[in-house]
Amino acid sequence: MKGVVGRIYGEASSTEFTFFIFNPREVKRTDYVKVWNDIDGWVVAQVVDVKATSESVAEGRNVEKEVYIGKAVVIGKRDENGVLRTPKTPFVPGENVFKAEEELIIDVLGLEREGVYIGLLEDHDIKVRLDTNSLVQKHCCILAKTGSGKSYTAGVIMEELMEKDVPLLIIDPHGEYATMKEPNRNRDELEKMELFGIKPKGYGDKIRIYVPPNSPFTDRADGVLKLDGKNLSAEEIFELTGLNNSSAQALLYQAIKNLKGTDYTIEDIISEVEGIKHNAKWTLLGALEKIVESGLFDSDATPLDILLRRGRAVVLDMRGVPPEHQQLIVSRICGRLFEMRKRNEVPAGMIVIEEAHNFIPERGFGKAISTPVLRTIASEGRKFGLGLMVISQRPARVDKNVISQCNTQIIMRVTNPNDINAVKKGVEGLTSEMVDEIKRLPPGTAMVVSPELEKPIIVRVRVRKSMHSQAVGVVEKTSKLGKLEKRKGKSERGEKGDSRSIFRKMFGG
Repeated sequence: MKGVVGRIYGEASSTEFTFFIFNPREVKRTDYVKVWNDIDGWVVAQVVDVKATSESVAEGRNVEKEVYIGKAVVIGKRDENGVLRTPKTPFVPGENVFKAEEELIIDVLGLEREGVYIGLLEDHDIKVRLDTNSLVQKHCCILAKTGSGKSYTAGVIMEELMEKDVPLLIIDPHGEYATMKEPNRNRDELEKMELFGIKPKGYGDKIRIYVPPNSPFTDRADGVLKLDGKNLSAEEIFELTGLNNSSAQALLYQAIKNLKGTDYTIEDIISEVEGIKHNAKWTLLGALEKIVESGLFDSDATPLDILLRRGRAVVLDMRGVPPEHQQLIVSRICGRLFEMRKRNEVPAGMIVIEEAHNFIPERGFGKAISTPVLRTIASEGRKFGLGLMVISQRPARVDKNVISQCNTQIIMRVTNPNDINAVKKGVEGLTSEMVDEIKRLPPGTAMVVSPELEKPIIVRVRVRKSMHSQAVGVVEKTSKLGKLEKRKGKSERGEKGDSRSIFRKMFGG
C-alpha cells in the first residue's frame, strides 16, 4: 500500500505504540507518522526511538534476522473546532503506519501560516513560523553552548522582526550585530538560500549603532548614548567605583540622604561630600571623580525615546566598556524605557540581551546592578508590550525566574551537565528523550518550545539574509584546492628550476 512504512505490533495504548519498520531507510527518529484509529480516524504521532533487533516479529517470518522497531508517541488530531485531542481508545496491533503528509503535520503541530520565519522543520520542507505578538510580548530565550549558533539564530529572528517594523533595542557586549547593516556575502550561505526561499538583504536603513561615551569605537558609531546621571543610588555608585571602604560608604549614604527630594547629579554629590568634615571623604571624592572622568554621564543627555522607535533597531555596541559600566548602562536605560512604555511614551517593542548571564546572573554566580530591573520586565513587561529576548551560552548562570518567564524557548546544543539541569528546570514539559536530543543537536539546529506549538519541534535554522560577524581564527585555513595548487607549484619548480638549487647544495654558490 502506498505510503505504508510499518505495522503496529505488541501492546499499544491511546498515547504510544511500537511498530515494525518495513524499510529502515524510510523511518528515522523525530519523523511524523499517521495511524488509523477506529473511533477518531487519522491520528498523528512522532517517532521518538528506532532500534534494531534480531528478534523475529514480522507475521509470516520464521527465519531470525535483523529487524527495526520504532517507538511512537501520539500527538493527536484536530476536532471540528480546531482543538487538538488525543484518542481515548487504543490503537489496534496490526494497523498500518503511514508517513504523515505535510499539511497534516502543519495542522496538528499548530504551525503558523504567517509570522516570524526561523527555518524548516527537521527533515521536511515545512517552514516554521512563530506568532510575532507572542514571541515579542511573552519573551523569548535562546540557550546554547558556544559555537552552536545562538547569536546567528538571534540575528535571524531580528531580521524577521525588523521586516515587520518591530522596535528593537539590542544590548551587544561584543559588537556582533553591526554587520547586519550589510547583505550576506558568505559563499556557502548564499548557496543555501534557495533551499530556505530567501535572498541576501542588508538592513542599513533600519539599524543605528550607538556606543557609550567611554567606548573606543565612537568614531564608527551612528551616535553616542549619553546618560543624564541624575539620582544615582549609592549601590550604583558602589558598582561603578568598586568602593568598599565602610566609612566612605557611610558618608555617601549621608550625602545622598541630604540631597533627597531634588534631582541631584554626581556633581551635586561631590559638592555635598566636600562640605563634610571627615577623613574618609577624600577616599569617597576620589571614587566620585572616577565616575566624572569615565564620561558616562552628561548634562546634555541622549533622549531615550530614540532607542525604541517603530521601523528601527538600535544596537548598543559596548565593546571595550568595563563590565560594571555595561551593567549600569543596561540597568538605567532598561528601567527608564520600561517606565516610558508604561506611560505610552515609546511604542511596544523588544529588548535583546546578549550574554545575558552577565546582566541577569543566577543567585550564586555573582551580582549585577541590572538584575532587578530585568527581572521586573520579565515578570511585568508583557502587560505593557515590552518584551525580552535573552541569549546566553551558559544557561546555568542565567536567572531561572527570567528563563521560566520566556514563553518561547529556543534551545540549541547544550552538553554541560549544569547547563542541562538549568534547561530542565527552566523549560516545562521536557522529557528525557528531548533532553537527550538537545545533547545531540548539530550546529544550526534548534529545539523550539512554545505554548503556541503543541509540542517541542526540531528546526533547521534558516541562513541569515544579512552579514554575520564571524569569529576570528587563530590559524588561517587552506582549502583543498589551495593545497593542490601549492603542490602543483612545488612540482613545477622541482621540474624546472630546482636543479640549480641541487647544484648549489653540492658545489656551493
